[in-house]
Amino acid sequence: MSAKSLLLLGRGGFGREVAAWIAARAMPFAVMGFLDDENPGEPDVLGPIKGHEPRQDASYLTCFGHGRARHQVRTHLQARGARFASLVSPDAMTATPLEGAINSIFLGACSISSGVTLGDDLLVQGFAVVGHDVTIGTGVTISSHAFIGGHARLEPFCTVHPHAVVLPHVVVGEGAVVGAGSVAIKDVPPGATVFGVPAKIIVPGTRDA
Repeated sequence: MSAKSLLLLGRGGFGREVAAWIAARAMPFAVMGFLDDENPGEPDVLGPIKGHEPRQDASYLTCFGHGRARHQVRTHLQARGARFASLVSPDAMTATPLEGAINSIFLGACSISSGVTLGDDLLVQGFAVVGHDVTIGTGVTISSHAFIGGHARLEPFCTVHPHAVVLPHVVVGEGAVVGAGSVAIKDVPPGATVFGVPAKIIVPGTRDA
């Protein structure tokens, strides 16, 4: 299989990590360089994201930790003709096809069970476990060693931090945050931040999450 030319959007720590994983695990991409608005002087930065004219000889992948930023940049460039790839580590274990999740990254030995519904612009990091029949909305971030129980629902742009647990059937609302090591035993309101075992609200939700 020939390597696809790839431009990475964002040269922060995570962007450089993605490039390193592609090389280390011999994934089928040839990274041409980065687009970045904040590090224009780096030799591997080919130009800014803002005002970029999409190339037809390459695919794109956003490398931001924040799901809403991934979504906004992707939809903006896609409307101008950019084609977006997704990155699935060869170590990933999945019983759900991942190819339909546009502009998404599945790193390391993450595990995705059967019947999972996937949005776009996702980030699922190594050793995260997603149970059966989970719904993952657009722009969701699931960090390393997080566990998402069966039939849980992660609404768009929410974040589940490392070692957090979302119990089966629990709904994490849009833009909500489940703190590291927390256990969400009941629904999390949109825009809220919860922390602890069991997880309690430490930042109230917002209507415009």
